Amino acid sequence: MLVSMLLALSAQAAAIEGDIQLNFSKSDFPKNTFKKEFGSVVKAKCNWYAGDFFGLETVFAGIDVENTGSKPMYFQYYVAFFDKDKKLLGAAGEGTFGIGPLKPGEKKQLGSCLIPLLKDQYKDIVSYQAVLYETDVAPKKK
Repeated sequence: MLVSMLLALSAQAAAIEGDIQLNFSKSDFPKNTFKKEFGSVVKAKCNWYAGDFFGLETVFAGIDVENTGSKPMYFQYYVAFFDKDKKLLGAAGEGTFGIGPLKPGEKKQLGSCLIPLLKDQYKDIVSYQAVLYETDVAPKKK
């Protein structure tokens, strides 16, 4: 609830959504990924694909972020993937709320946004929604 109030009072949100077809890659450094950029002060770059993670077909939905501003920034990122009937297939999120800000000029890779799915279920993904909340106000702890 505290995070919700903080976001409502002082955060900006950048959102993207659209159609998508994820490619499956056996490489740890795939070339055919879904790429998109969004964000205001905290700039996010998507690099999404499907692949194997310890034997599970997984959507790698992380982003690379950079604080392009002059103040430390806090951010929270969420992404969700849907099938043709607009049913949620999987979602993930990660950010700095609770761990400290992203300093001016600092870059960070969010690699923990993993969504394990059933075999070949990544092929059912046809659309996505992602949002990046950002603020220069530190979350207040209880």
